[in-house]
Amino acid sequence: MIGTITAVLRRSMPGMGRFGLLGPAVGVLAGCSARSAPALVLFGAYFPDWLVFAILAVVVAIAARIVFGLAGLAQAVPFPLFTCLAIGILVAGAIDLLWLDR
Repeated sequence: MIGTITAVLRRSMPGMGRFGLLGPAVGVLAGCSARSAPALVLFGAYFPDWLVFAILAVVVAIAARIVFGLAGLAQAVPFPLFTCLAIGILVAGAIDLLWLDR
């Protein structure tokens, strides 16, 4: 199976040579570090940073939908699901950058 994948990659990139796949492999592994994954200590347990970010984004998206409904703008917003989700992701991302300083 791996030999087949390697053969297909070599045929699709003929000028790469013997070490042609070494560059992309090193680039992928460069993201790994000796430190642990970003986590927060909440209620005495470690929570991954992305999980807190996702929960915060959903909560803000629900709050944005409620605000649009109360303001009477729910009918005027195009693609309300995507609009509220985008607002949630933007706010959660800003809080993540400011709070965690990363």
